[in-house]
Amino acid sequence: MKTSIHRSKADIISVAAQEAVADAIETHRRMGRSIVVSHNGVVQRIRPSEITPRALPHDAHEARADEQAG
Repeated sequence: MKTSIHRSKADIISVAAQEAVADAIETHRRMGRSIVVSHNGVVQRIRPSEITPRALPHDAHEARADEQAG
């Protein structure tokens, strides 16, 4: 039974780490900064214009606040 609990925790941690990386990449895109990645051992620089836009968690909150203010 402990194994399933540990897997579950590991899954939660893995998802949280993936979300954090995705948010950091989106933040770089919005700030106009490139990111550097390693793909199959080859280091590549990716320009902000090449990064697919992604909504950040606070975007919906800010949109609601803008609607209420205006």
